[in-house]
Amino acid sequence: MNDTQDRSERLIKIVRQWSADYAKITRDTQDRPCTEADFDPIANVIDKENFTRIGVFKDEADWPLCLEKYLQFAGTSIWTDKLRYINSVNNIVFQELEETITRPHGENVIYTMSVFEFNDDDKVTALRVYMQQVQDVDNVLILGTENK
Repeated sequence: MNDTQDRSERLIKIVRQWSADYAKITRDTQDRPCTEADFDPIANVIDKENFTRIGVFKDEADWPLCLEKYLQFAGTSIWTDKLRYINSVNNIVFQELEETITRPHGENVIYTMSVFEFNDDDKVTALRVYMQQVQDVDNVLILGTENK
């Protein structure tokens, strides 16, 4: 294997672990308050000084605001994913998921394409999320839609 292949595999592993950690957080915080410490595994792979998340409604968030939204979401929903596609090109990982968001009054399945951008230290500097869903969804809070 060469250095490019090694890095590609390493970045893909980071993204898949992010998904696994996020799913665990949403499961573990259903019966207790969600805290910033719950998100330490994700925070550890982020360049917190330079991070930007652009959500499905072009809503931009730095790490503190993103964490605030994650904290809101995690305690209200259980999130699971099914990997549909993942690939790495240079410092970018493209991940397509089928996401299931479950709340007490319903479940929603959405398709997302997330683009993770990394710096030279393998820290995430940007996350851009694109989504497909059925047109009428009012039973599930989608991160970034809380004011819609």
